[in-house]
Order: sequence, then structure tokens, then C-alpha cells
Amino acid sequence: MDVETFLGRFFGPGNAAWQGRDARSPAAAFLADYLALLTDDSDVPYILPRNESGNPRKHVYVIPRLGRHATTVREWLTAFVVPSHAAFVSRPEVLRAGDPVDDAVAVFVGHRKVYVLEHPQDSSRDVWAALARMRRTIKQRPTSYWSELVPVGRLLAEFDLAMAAGDHRATAELLTRLEGTGLSGMNLTYLAIKRLARLGNHGELLRLPALRDVVATRPPAPVREAILDAIHSTVLAGPLADGDTDAARQALVLRGDLVPALADGPLAGFGVEALAVIAVAASANADVALWDRLRNEDVAWRQLAAVWPDLLTSAGDPASAGDRHSLTATLLPLSPATMEAFPAEDLEDSPPPRPIAARPESWLELVRAIAMAEDISAVIAEAAWRSWSPAATSDAALADLLNSLDNDGAERAWTIVGAFVDSDGYGQPASHTAQAFLTNALSHNRLRSSDMAGIVALLEITLRGGLPAAEYRTLLDDLGAESDRWISVNQASVVLDMCDVIARAPSPDKEARLRLFQLLLAPLALQLSRLEADQLALACLLNDEFDLGLAWISPASPPPNPTPAPTSVREVLLYSLDEGALRRASSVLAGLAPTLNVQLSSDHVGSRQLKQWVQRADIIIMATRCATHAATGFIRSTARSEATIREAEGAGSASLLRAVSSALDERGAIAASIAS
Repeated sequence: MDVETFLGRFFGPGNAAWQGRDARSPAAAFLADYLALLTDDSDVPYILPRNESGNPRKHVYVIPRLGRHATTVREWLTAFVVPSHAAFVSRPEVLRAGDPVDDAVAVFVGHRKVYVLEHPQDSSRDVWAALARMRRTIKQRPTSYWSELVPVGRLLAEFDLAMAAGDHRATAELLTRLEGTGLSGMNLTYLAIKRLARLGNHGELLRLPALRDVVATRPPAPVREAILDAIHSTVLAGPLADGDTDAARQALVLRGDLVPALADGPLAGFGVEALAVIAVAASANADVALWDRLRNEDVAWRQLAAVWPDLLTSAGDPASAGDRHSLTATLLPLSPATMEAFPAEDLEDSPPPRPIAARPESWLELVRAIAMAEDISAVIAEAAWRSWSPAATSDAALADLLNSLDNDGAERAWTIVGAFVDSDGYGQPASHTAQAFLTNALSHNRLRSSDMAGIVALLEITLRGGLPAAEYRTLLDDLGAESDRWISVNQASVVLDMCDVIARAPSPDKEARLRLFQLLLAPLALQLSRLEADQLALACLLNDEFDLGLAWISPASPPPNPTPAPTSVREVLLYSLDEGALRRASSVLAGLAPTLNVQLSSDHVGSRQLKQWVQRADIIIMATRCATHAATGFIRSTARSEATIREAEGAGSASLLRAVSSALDERGAIAASIAS
């Protein structure tokens, strides 16, 4: 079906949004940018309105160009539109057979995986302002070329690294790429759960349609903990904060039917939020065996006693609570249909014989197992490394082992790079190990767009520990030699994040630093008219700080003026565990939008001060690198419904600024549409 035929049917009977398709009507002018999408070659989904006579609620069709793009489009809609401005009528597959408009869509795109947004008339301007921002953002993103065949293991390594580095957009795209690669549907759901948990999207996590089947598979510990953390955030956080254990028990009786199955496995390594859910469930369910298991886990018991001493005493011994309403009475049957014998390891339809399964108990033993080509998949799936001593305690030996691996060994070692970055936590850095991973990346061309936030994270860990002048010079020169493979104006935020990391780190060779800055920033200076105001402001700051001599001002591109904040925005909260990135971003933001009151937080868990800042904030920006479920979930659950929450696409100051600017632009567009 050609475009003209499609438009005739879409805006024909059953749709009064553009009656008669009059080219001189206000509707035609309004739709111009969206109609242009029908003939371009971008990744932006088709976006078209539908108004039905007699229906006071309006609808917008958001149509993925290809069926396999449905997951990515859903992520975009969740980030920009849902649930702040509109709601999904349903998830994909909502098109109605026999409806002329729906049938036209299905024929035009060749699939029925379409999202329909519903909103009242008085929300139309807000909805379309958000959709316009989404459209512009997708247009500006780097193009993804997916014709290259990439092994599943490599895609999984990229996903883990992108998640550890906080690049949420890359993880969404990688999830889409992993569909149809031989990875089982349940394993894909495991990845989606871990991603939603990292973002603090606990409500969406608990609404996943396959959640009960996931629990039935006895999933890996990180997945079980993610679901328990989501239950804590959405069900228990309020009652426990008020010290009302009885209300917490009652809440679990009503909504905690998944907890007993999630507790059916090792409890070691769980965070205090997940353990609190288990403790309350054991008390509410009079489950003496579960209570005893928890009490016999010395580390877990001490964790709970340190954070919620009243919880353990007020919950009481469940043996005396036999007359309480039992959780098991509310349990719904779990479907056994999707149970897998080895759900965390079954990555191929017909996997080859497995090598010997490794049982390492330290980072050094893990890398030795990689060198021996032993199977480490269970170790990674269960995140066993979370209970180990930090990698920094054996940093030199780890680096030596990694640097001695052959090509096959280096490929196997890359599967643990996400776990390594995730374990850092901005504590004592394993800088030599991070440097070995960087050498691995540069030697094997691991410089795809989905890798780059991870490369910046590895660089930050390497430089935080300090390097001798010769090693520092070699590393920076190697980065410069490979920069032409990935640098572009579309990667401006990554370039600026990398420069900022280098600028904030100790520099034993200032000439090497200046050489790299010139290589990284000169291409951006040549295309400065394509930079956003926040990117240009940070580039100018770095240029002045290090006297680079690059021209960032031209007659066609005057210096960035302070950006007036929308009248509806006064308070902005920036959350990251990298305090240096927070300070740099705040400094640039003060010049761009001086009327804003900017608060900075790097709390690992919810605190009284963080709660106050979150509840005051109009815009909240989160960098999720190494962030805990407790912190991101707390922020989302505490924020006001009208607040705008955005995740940075990396952990650096440029990524934070880009997210702030995006949120301000959207709020400005909304305010402008209201004013008009």
C-alpha cells in the first residue's frame, strides 16, 4: 500500500482527526512533521491521531516501522509520554480486525504491533508536546546498523556493560536485538527485569505479564532480588517508614503472594530491602521454616538488625502467629509451563556440550577459570561476585592474567566486563584491571555505540586510581588513535563525558592529555552548529579550562545564551554516585539556567534529606551507573506525580546535562502549548 492510499484510509471513515484531508486546514499544518515521517528513512515510529465521533477521549497511533522495533518504541513511549501524559490502551497487538483504520495500518506496515495512546481532550497539548520531543530526540540519535551478525554472547556482554555504565537507551536497543537470536523468551524477561530494577521502574516490573511464570522458573538470585526490591518499594516502603509492621504484614497478605516462591533459594547476598520483604512475609505467613532460615543467615540477620532493629522484634516469632491470615491462602497457582532446567544458561537452541562448570570464589579465580575455558555462565547469572572481596585487592594479578589471554580468552573475558564495572561502586578502584579491559576493547574493536558508555566507565576507573606517566601517555594515545572509528557529532555527549573524566582525573602527562582533547573535540568544533546548547557550553568550559584554542563561536553560531527555565520549573535534582560529575554538571547548568535551584545527591539508599529534595523537585535526573535498586526505586516512589524523571544515557557530566536539557525543553514545550 502506498502512502497516499494509506492516508486516504487512515483518515477516512472512523477517523475525524483530519476530515477531508484539506491541505489548507490547521490540522494539515499541525500534522506536517508527522506526515513527513511516512516518507523518510529514520527510525522514528509513525505517529498519527485518531478521533472517533461521539468519543470524548482522543487516541494517538504510534506505529513501529518494523515489528521487531516494538520493544524499543515501547521504551521511548515510557520515557517520554507514558504515564505522565497518556496511557496505553493496550500493549502491542491492539489492532482490531475489520476496523477500516486498524486494517489500513496493518497492511501499510505489515504487522499489528502498534501502540495506541488514549488521553482526554484537555491533555492533547501535553501529549503532542511530549511526542514532538520524542520525535526530535530519536531523529538526533546515532543510527544503528544491525546488518552485522553479532554472536549472542557478545550482545549479552554489551547489554551487561551498558547497564552497569547506566546507558539505558543502549540496553533497550540491545534487548530488541537479542530477540530471535536463540536466547529463550524467559532469559529475555530476566534481562528486562534486571533493567527495570536498575532504572527503579518497580511498578512496571510488577506489571510484567510473564512475572508469575518467571517466579515459577526459580530464576537467578539477581532476578529474585529485583522482584523482591520492587515489592518493597511499592508495597512495604510506606508502612515500614512509618514503623507500622502490622500494616506491612497486611499489605503483603493482600499483594505479596509471590514472596514465598522468591524466598525459595539462597538468601546470601540479598540487600536489606529484599530481606525485609522476606522477614515480613515469614511473620505474616507464620512460616517458621523461612524465619529460621533468615535468622540462621548471620550476615543477612545483621543487615536487617542494623537498618530496621524494630522490624525483627515487632514482627515477632511466627511460631506464635498461627491464627494470622496466611499468605498461602492468597497464593495463586504458578504456571509450570515455562520452567526451564537451566534458565540462566540455556542461551542456544541447540547448545554444544558444556565445558567444566567453574566454582570461583574470587575475581582472581574467575579470571583463571576464563583462562582455562571453564564455564562461568552460572557465576555471572547468579552475580556470585557480589559477595567477593573487591577486585582491587588482587588488581595487579588480575591485570596480568587478563593481558596474557589469547584472542579466544579475551573474548571470553569480555563477558565479565559488565560485572566488573558494576562491582566498582566508586570505591577503591581496580585501575590496572580496568586498564586491561580497555586494552581488550581497543585491541578487538569493541567501540560500537552501545559499548561507549562502558568504555568511559572503564576509563574513569582506570584514571581514578592514578597511572604512571608512561602508562597514562600510552593509554591516552591509544584512545586517540582509535577515535576516528567512533567519534561523530551524534556521539557528542560520549565525547564530552570522556573529556570530562580525563579533565577531572590526575594527569601525569599534560601534553598527552592536550593531544587527546584536540583529537576528540576538534571534530565537534567543526560541526558546532549541530551541538545542543548544553553540549556547546561544556565544550567551551573545557576549551577555556585547558586553553585548547578551538573555535567554538561562529557568526552562524553565537555563544550559548542562558536558557530560560520554564516558569513551571524551579527545582532540579541530579542523582549520581559520581560526585565529580555532579559538580561539573551543576556548574555548567548554573550558567545555562541560572534561575534553577539545583540539588545534588549521591545517596546509596533513601534518606530523609533525599526524600525532601525528591518531593520538591520539578525535574529529576538519575545516572544509574552502579546505582542501587533502593535508591532509584525510592526516588521514583517518592517523586510527585507531576515531576519529570529522566535517566541519563551515561554517568558523565555531559550525559547529565543532556538529560536536564531534554527535560527542560519538554517542560518548556508543554508550558508554551498551555500558554497558547
